[in-house]
Amino acid sequence: MFLSKKLCVYCLGIGLMLAVASGQIFAATRPLTTDILPSGVPLPFPAPGMQSSSDDWNSTLFADTYGVRSWLNHYGLRFSLQDVEEVWGVASGGLHQGASYNGMSAASLTFDPSRIGGWKYGLFNVSALQIRGRSATSDNVGALNTLSGYDAQRSLRLFELWYGQGFLGNRLDVRVGSLDLDTEFMVSQNASLFLNASFGWPLSASTDLYSGGPSWPYSAPGVRIRYNPLYPLVLMFAATDDNPTGGPFYPSQDNPAQNLSGTRFGVSNGALFMFEAQLWVDAARRLGLDHAALPGTWKIGGYYDTGSFPDRRYSANGRILAAPDASVSPRYYHGNWMVYGVFDQTIWRIEGDTPRAASVFIRITGNDGIKNTFSFGAEAGLTVQGIVPHRKDDVLGIAWGAGFFGRRAKQAAEDSLLYSGEITSGRKSEHHIELTWQTPILPWLNIQPDFQYIWNVGGGASSQSDTPAIPNAAIFGLNVSSTF
Repeated sequence: MFLSKKLCVYCLGIGLMLAVASGQIFAATRPLTTDILPSGVPLPFPAPGMQSSSDDWNSTLFADTYGVRSWLNHYGLRFSLQDVEEVWGVASGGLHQGASYNGMSAASLTFDPSRIGGWKYGLFNVSALQIRGRSATSDNVGALNTLSGYDAQRSLRLFELWYGQGFLGNRLDVRVGSLDLDTEFMVSQNASLFLNASFGWPLSASTDLYSGGPSWPYSAPGVRIRYNPLYPLVLMFAATDDNPTGGPFYPSQDNPAQNLSGTRFGVSNGALFMFEAQLWVDAARRLGLDHAALPGTWKIGGYYDTGSFPDRRYSANGRILAAPDASVSPRYYHGNWMVYGVFDQTIWRIEGDTPRAASVFIRITGNDGIKNTFSFGAEAGLTVQGIVPHRKDDVLGIAWGAGFFGRRAKQAAEDSLLYSGEITSGRKSEHHIELTWQTPILPWLNIQPDFQYIWNVGGGASSQSDTPAIPNAAIFGLNVSSTF
């Protein structure tokens, strides 16, 4: 019902805009380069960054062909097109050895209304995705952590649709519309180099929210507020619908996830509230070092979801779900939450004609072990730029990640073994390590070879009830990213 209290929550941003509309209006924050890409993707180091100036097309294949883009920019319009092609090969372990392909094309259009006499520095943004190929993760590996952020259901869909406006000297920025939250919340800039999807939107949120929450390739109607009360501090808040597909928590063949077109704008389930505080840090200055700046961003945040969430062990009639006398439906609880911390820090940097830098990242997530499959998650890694001879823009990285099962999920796995003799996911924590090398070939073309090793695949699950656990998997991949 569109006049519900939930909808009122989503309209808070509009009310805030009207409350300050009588004052001077300032520039809205431009979309991050990740706004039409999943968070865990190859991006120029350090990533994510701001879009280039509106008249700079040197990093695109077609540049300003016949002056079309300059002409569009004169009227406030900017069109961007990006393409990603990936090939993955399972060399050993997993479900099957073999190769697979997946790809994605993303188009976005922004409009600055000040160019035709509208509100100065406002920004309208719309984007769409075409996702293709097969899932190497589900077809050949069987892992919980998806090999790539682009490994998603095949579709042609609307992605984001929002309007943003800045206020108070651009210290306050408000977006209202259909939003993807994983480009701004919980993201680590240095982790964005890596391809495994868990280095973007974490495994716990992807598994423990309806349809994985409003994260790539999904968006949901809502409002995002970003406030910079003083230089080193940024405060962020968002309120959106918590179920971008409108489907059940456990989709099935009879009741699958919906909204493949991205045009469902419902608010009939629960509300998802997210908050984050960011602190920009120069470690060299804080430590009193006579050294080039060592920038870093430290974040703490969390979310609360007002929806209903299933118990991972008990049924609605109070019996163990694996027991013969258990009801089909699990027991449901109202509300769910998660807290997290992100540490992004440059630890070494040399300025000059060939800049060199090394940065680390750490992210920790935590929630309760009753309503969530994963109650704890951790990722950490190192990225290095400028150490490859004659390749000053190349970036190398190594990272590790793991999702740790909650108490009820572990108990449910033991119950399944007791009642049915099947070895199910939930007995062991799945770990993965990734080695990657991003190399810009041309200003508009990046190539990124990648290697991932996953142990305890599927959390110790087996491909069939009468077979051993899925063996540890070694996977090689290649990502090719182009900007047109």
